[in-house]
Amino acid sequence: MFKTLKNLFKRKEKNKEDFAFCGITLYVDNDGQTYVDIRMVDESEETIEHLASILCMFNPSSFFQVSSIVKNQLESEGKDELYLTIIEKTAGMITFDQEDIDQEYEEKPCVNPSDVL
Repeated sequence: MFKTLKNLFKRKEKNKEDFAFCGITLYVDNDGQTYVDIRMVDESEETIEHLASILCMFNPSSFFQVSSIVKNQLESEGKDELYLTIIEKTAGMITFDQEDIDQEYEEKPCVNPSDVL
């Protein structure tokens, strides 16, 4: 049993083929600012498709927040075309359930009836 557990924590050498094409890391710094780090091996069509599939996993409000941060980062690097390519690819893959959108933006009264009494 312990031999199996020991093997789980042992660092394995990875081949170049084993590395991820892309990845997104979200974190909040001490100042409360949200940061998005994107790792892409290259700007090939395959890598962009993988990044688009990751972006599709976010719910609608998170998707728009993350994509706006990605837009700002890519625009600051002068890669506007790359951002458009990523969003076009994501738009082709993304499916938001109308039910999820309705639940998130459900109309709620500004004043609860119990507050009036």
